[in-house]
Amino acid sequence: WPLIVEEVTAALPRFPSNPDLIQLRAIANSQQKKLKAALDDYEMLLKLNPRDTTILKVTNSSIGDIYYQIGESQKAFKYYDKALKIDPDYNPVLNNYAYYLSLEGKNLKKAKTMSRKTITSEPDNPTYLDTYAWILHLLGEDIEAKAIFKHAMLYGGKESRTILEHYATVLETLGEKDLANIYFNQAAAMKED
Repeated sequence: WPLIVEEVTAALPRFPSNPDLIQLRAIANSQQKKLKAALDDYEMLLKLNPRDTTILKVTNSSIGDIYYQIGESQKAFKYYDKALKIDPDYNPVLNNYAYYLSLEGKNLKKAKTMSRKTITSEPDNPTYLDTYAWILHLLGEDIEAKAIFKHAMLYGGKESRTILEHYATVLETLGEKDLANIYFNQAAAMKED
């Protein structure tokens, strides 16, 4: 990542408005946790491409993700709203927005509606299934959540510590303690997502 930042920075004087270079540097900075530098690049992308809806959608989404990482959820949600205004069916934003709302315990009905859209369009995506099932759990709909988690397990959910922990929590809530412990133990044996 540092080499990418170095090379892109060297190339930008020759191609100062190339969105691919700017986005690449923003991603590289973000991967290195240089979030201020990444935000600066993303803001530059917005200014240079005010009519390119694809760039606007993806960039607003990325800015939202960064603001959430640094603990500024209201700013994150503002950028997610901008991205969804451009494309109301943009799954990465719908999923992240819904999941972050669930983590904060806010607007769970809105989160459920957004998350439902993601699993309707991508019914076998374990990340989207996890978000939807977790929101169902938070709303007290654990039987429905269990069914969604079982589906997620078939499509890669067993490879995610978070999904395993969420599923185990739902099973425990339903009184299935032995099965819950199996999934909690599998999750504990994995690295963080």
